[in-house]
Amino acid sequence: MDNKAKIFEFLYKNHGNGYNINQIARMLGISVGSAFKVLKSLEKSGNVAANRRNNALFYEVNESGRAKEFYDAIEEKENKKRKKKTKVMCTIGPASNNPAKVRKLVGSGMDAARIDASGIDDKAVLSIIHNIRHASGDIPILLDISAKQSRSWIKFAVKNDIDFVIVPADSAEDIRQVSRLLGYSDISQVIGDKIKVIAKIGRKSLKNNQEIIDEAYGIVFDRSSFAGAGIEALPKFQKEVINKCSAYGKPVIISGNILNSSVSGEPLMQPEVYDISNAVIEGASCIMLSDETSAGKFPLKSVETLSRIIKNAEIAVEEASRSASHDLTRFIGDAVSELEKILCIDALLIMTSGGYSARMISGKRLKCKTIAATSRMKIFRQLHLLWGICPLHVDMDTDDISNNDKKKVIMKALKKGFIGKTDQIAIIASIFHSKSKRTNLLEIHNVREFLEYMGKSKFVANSQEAK
Repeated sequence: MDNKAKIFEFLYKNHGNGYNINQIARMLGISVGSAFKVLKSLEKSGNVAANRRNNALFYEVNESGRAKEFYDAIEEKENKKRKKKTKVMCTIGPASNNPAKVRKLVGSGMDAARIDASGIDDKAVLSIIHNIRHASGDIPILLDISAKQSRSWIKFAVKNDIDFVIVPADSAEDIRQVSRLLGYSDISQVIGDKIKVIAKIGRKSLKNNQEIIDEAYGIVFDRSSFAGAGIEALPKFQKEVINKCSAYGKPVIISGNILNSSVSGEPLMQPEVYDISNAVIEGASCIMLSDETSAGKFPLKSVETLSRIIKNAEIAVEEASRSASHDLTRFIGDAVSELEKILCIDALLIMTSGGYSARMISGKRLKCKTIAATSRMKIFRQLHLLWGICPLHVDMDTDDISNNDKKKVIMKALKKGFIGKTDQIAIIASIFHSKSKRTNLLEIHNVREFLEYMGKSKFVANSQEAK
């Protein structure tokens, strides 16, 4: 992205704030001279407006102009150049089994090819392998086999230079058996150009998912096995498997019911978009298409659609990360989230005037109790809407928070029963903020120690003394 696109995108996504030239140059990592030239050009074209405040020019998007069209043009150009990070695996079957079609699938976003060996003989599999290799020698081939056929198919895989085998696994021993057929005893010996074993796990094998993940090179999470009773737990298990695989550096492939609408050519369903996007956001390594590309009417369109959804989900993740990088409140929220895991924080006390910091922290979904204290009654009422927030109305000076104000909040929280006298708490607030108010304070305290420091050496956390 060139400097012009960078600057306009930044101003567009942060519209309503206004930034001076030095801020823009520093945040985007470009020289002040380059920023000046670009801003003058954008101002001349009517896409950016400059407003003078306190002898300085502040730039923002000119919302009365054609800013939206200009931004959309930038995004379209960048999306065409963007390479997705989440991979797409396609099952090659009757609807896609010829070199020309495979070549088009690769051009539309296919990163790996799967062959479902169930129900077909080795000659049919060999034909598919030939067509894939004729179309592209770069993409890996994964042979999906059943446990009963594993011995003969393993020999076939070795002879025909297959890259991965996918095998159903109910336990780690199922993986070890296949590994032994491939010539190694455990995962530590799977190095170099040896065939790697991908374990397919579903509802029945979830209880042993950790040992299977430990033993396999990677995982296929088979969602089709969750049909019927218990399907409501599917999102929980998918997230759990993705997190475990990510922690151990194991690729995790999501399969089953990805784009069912495309099999028969029906319009794309909104739940499908959300489902795929969620898998991307959670950190799936790869998403597998099955009937969509092996037997469906529109295999090419399926890959194009999946690739577009993946790209847009990845853009959303990047944008959230990028916008957070300029917001100190979000940084502090991230810090509290990490401290919660390390220091066993019992409660977080947010001292807020307008509720912004409470809203940002709410989005972190902390496990500890989160208390938001404000002196404004309307803000106090509005805080009740936020996830996980316990609102607290305290008479304090939120424009100049002092240790006495912190003490007031702690005493009121004790009175309400939100915290205990032995609790470890974190406090976040805004101090020395001048005109630009932002969260810039993070402190960790033991409740008893803080109150003793403030001159209250003995206290009892009951309603009478805490008044």
